[in-house]
Amino acid sequence: MMAAFVFIQMADSGGWEEIDALHEALHAVAGVKTVHFLAGPTDVIVFVEGADQAALADTLGLLRGVKGVGSTDTRIVWPL
Repeated sequence: MMAAFVFIQMADSGGWEEIDALHEALHAVAGVKTVHFLAGPTDVIVFVEGADQAALADTLGLLRGVKGVGSTDTRIVWPL
């Protein structure tokens, strides 16, 4: 199992309706375990898991395609 934290910058900052829609869309992506909205330079942090590197890469690609996601910055979790 591989895991990562994905820091997301929203494409547009909008009202609660946009945040709710983005929250729902992120949770709909296979492999997404948690979604948290933040105050500060990062808008959202998402924890994802995949069976292997390819599955994790697929999840990251899907996250980048979610409407409302402007950019991502990923941190792979090393399995120890």
